[in-house]
Amino acid sequence: MTRKADDDAALQQKCPRYINPFEGRAKRIHLSGLFLFDPDVALRLGGRSMRMAFVEMGRESLFKGLERAVRLGRISKGLKEELLELMPPTMQDDMQAALDGEESACNRIALIGPWEAYALGTSRDEAGNAEAMSASMQFLCDVERASRAVTLLCKDGRFLDASKALANDELVKRFVPPAFLCGFAEAVKFEDLLPLRVAVALEVWLSMLAIWDIEARPADIDDEGSYVSFLIPQEGSVGKNSIALLFDWVLKAAHVPTSAALTRDARLRKVSIDGCTLGAWSRGKNFPSSSYTKLISDALLCSDDAEIFKALCAVARQLNFLGYVAQHFQEMICGLKGNDGGNLVTPWLGLPFGYDTFESWLRGRYLVWLQFHRARLAAGL
Repeated sequence: MTRKADDDAALQQKCPRYINPFEGRAKRIHLSGLFLFDPDVALRLGGRSMRMAFVEMGRESLFKGLERAVRLGRISKGLKEELLELMPPTMQDDMQAALDGEESACNRIALIGPWEAYALGTSRDEAGNAEAMSASMQFLCDVERASRAVTLLCKDGRFLDASKALANDELVKRFVPPAFLCGFAEAVKFEDLLPLRVAVALEVWLSMLAIWDIEARPADIDDEGSYVSFLIPQEGSVGKNSIALLFDWVLKAAHVPTSAALTRDARLRKVSIDGCTLGAWSRGKNFPSSSYTKLISDALLCSDDAEIFKALCAVARQLNFLGYVAQHFQEMICGLKGNDGGNLVTPWLGLPFGYDTFESWLRGRYLVWLQFHRARLAAGL
């Protein structure tokens, strides 16, 4: 082996691996618009699905009807009326007009992207009344709206114009490194943009996590208690992904020295805890179900630690999702370079801002986004 091959192999051994972030078989992860992950990702990371959301509302028949309407290209009067019942009052008139074919109303509804529609449907209290969006959800909607014109330019094949529009947008340009702008300008067809779109989608999602992290810790003004930072693999945690780091936190919080000691802990004798499951979790090979983590929490943690554990579980799922996407993204990039005989040296073909590994990108960029959003939120922006 060459020296470079040896170095690459050593780096690969040090880098953690990330598991399928969703229950069941691995499924394709879709992008929404130009560089946002689809709202379905948010549901699936929470162990839910669009169908399940309709079932929980007692509207499974509506979901099936909408699926059928999309397949057939027409919608019945009864289905229209049922759909309108779920719309926020501010949207009902436009939606009714759009369903009736009124062009101006169709144009107004078309301006509502998938994330904004998702936010309007989920930002409600237990009584079904509309609530203000969280700052993290509002951020995704802002990115969606800000990138809409660029998306249309790209789909029209006007890639140079799209690159200029990206460079001039105060919000969106923060996620697109200068080298990536060259990639947009040099594209020949929309499919050429996939590596760029995935890379920027990772950056946007990480930025959104910083807002969520700040919202989850309103009293922490200097981010010393950052939930996300705690579960980002550091250089010393060789081979440990965020799931394994979460397990290490449980051991520390429960005052247990090792995973083997945890299986023998007297506090777990009254609950059914499988040693193999704990072992897989400790190695980052399996993420226990919500019911399983609740058993662990109830048996081992005080109330304050139980709340922290709940937040850390959510973070671990999010970071594992990003890692899973990034490792497949990097494999895709290696394939593209291999197909080109190793001569493909475009500066935008890789992780954002020139990072070599997912973990180094996380460590470097997350602090940037924490500081950016801390200042932005403090200014009321």
